[in-house]
Amino acid sequence: MFKKGLFLLLLFTLLIKISISTASNLSTSSDKEKVLSQSVQGYYTTPKTNFEDPIIFAALPSFDQQIKTSVKTADARPEIIRQYLQKYESPLEPYSNLIVELSDQYNFDYRWLVAISQQESSLCKRIPENSYNCWGWGIYGDKVTRFDSYEDALRRIAPQFTKIFLKGNHSMDPYEVMKTYTPPSDGSWANGISTFFDRLE
Repeated sequence: MFKKGLFLLLLFTLLIKISISTASNLSTSSDKEKVLSQSVQGYYTTPKTNFEDPIIFAALPSFDQQIKTSVKTADARPEIIRQYLQKYESPLEPYSNLIVELSDQYNFDYRWLVAISQQESSLCKRIPENSYNCWGWGIYGDKVTRFDSYEDALRRIAPQFTKIFLKGNHSMDPYEVMKTYTPPSDGSWANGISTFFDRLE
């Protein structure tokens, strides 16, 4: 009987030790998992934002925008001319870029070469044979100024516009230009040029 009681006491003591050891291991494992979990969360989660702090956004420089706008405006001119000449089936269509280049080189509105050719020859459709002269340039009765090509005509006429017809305040006024370009006109020439200018805007 005494042996049985001693055996039970030892068994009871052993079970208590096992229980304490297991509980201790579980507690340690749980703590490790917590630490690991917090570490993982700290790594993957973004820091909290304090919404009371001011938020600063970087704006694009306005100068850059101005450059882009200027480039787009400049690049649009040859296309405006090309579409206009295409609409009227003008043989000048392939020279849209050249027209803009020459007007910039000699400092006059890019619409002049187109508008005058429309007024004088319906955009090169009614010109003296083999003359490539769409601008009524140097045509007096039987006297006809001839050019080797449309390009040749553009390159030779463009510098004369600035020297003769587009001086000073005349550069934007068809009625003033008319006085030297075609003095006999009753005003219809200038009216036509103004209309074509408006269509080309």
